[in-house]
Amino acid sequence: MAAAGACSVIDFRLGAVVLAVVPACLAGFRAMPPPWTDVWTNRSKAVDITTCLLFAGLLVGLAFVVPLTR
Repeated sequence: MAAAGACSVIDFRLGAVVLAVVPACLAGFRAMPPPWTDVWTNRSKAVDITTCLLFAGLLVGLAFVVPLTR
């Protein structure tokens, strides 16, 4: 998160891409076989992975849709 804040000073879009790495990594972590994923037991893996990747994609997409005002 701190890296995304530092990168957003350089460029807003770069900060959003770096911030999108977090849910993408969570999706990768969720896709791992047991015992790495024993923490999540109440939902399907597919739902968690899809949600994390969808959020990461939307974050990056939103960063490139918002116009720069500089």
